[in-house]
Amino acid sequence: MKKVVLWLGLVVFLAVSCSNKEHEQEPEVANVNFTPCQQTKAKSAESTGEVDVEFTNEGVKITHFDFEVTCDFSAVNVTHTFVNGVLNIIQQSSPNKADCICYTDVSYTIIGISQSEVNVIFINDEQVYCHNDKGNGDEDDIPRVILCCATFGELPATNQITSHRIEGDYLKMTICSSGCDGSSWVVKLFACPNDAAIYPPLIDLRISFENYETCAAVPCREFSFNIENLQMQGTNKVQLNVLGNSILYEYD
Repeated sequence: MKKVVLWLGLVVFLAVSCSNKEHEQEPEVANVNFTPCQQTKAKSAESTGEVDVEFTNEGVKITHFDFEVTCDFSAVNVTHTFVNGVLNIIQQSSPNKADCICYTDVSYTIIGISQSEVNVIFINDEQVYCHNDKGNGDEDDIPRVILCCATFGELPATNQITSHRIEGDYLKMTICSSGCDGSSWVVKLFACPNDAAIYPPLIDLRISFENYETCAAVPCREFSFNIENLQMQGTNKVQLNVLGNSILYEYD
């Protein structure tokens, strides 16, 4: 009887060991494929560096066309970090020693990341995807904040925001500027998650402000934005940075 127990124990141990070993060897990035060196392929404005992002049942599939590599490459190594909705991907050819360059098409899938979790994606520090919800917040047609770091960087750091507050899932801003009555003003709110490792996570905000009114008055208007898409998994609060002033957004 003791021999049977020992034998069964050994079988269970071996099964668990094999299972754990397979799990440890499972790569974070699956299906890394690339074409041979395309030395004769001309770079064009339409296709050079184009990146296709597709969310599937497995995760996020990346296809990078005409990725620049050295002529001696035999593989493309891909690593990534995923923090606070920001997916940072590093692609590098290996070896990486030749003086000449060529281009290759790279494709891979990062397992276990869903579209609802991702705000922005960077590949080698260049943004290739941002969550831009063009829909409205609710029946009142309140616009949503636009999550897009690339556009964010083009906006001025100063603007006409005189006050701001949060009511539920809405950020309300009062804007004053020269004009007639402000009725024709067009205001959009942009957000970019800050990469600083702080808690609660910090999200920087700026506005795009269009004002073509030429009157000498200085009217003020209040604008509302739905900020539900700034909610992050794993926390029930984030800090919103509006021109250096932090305001806490808490949610269920």
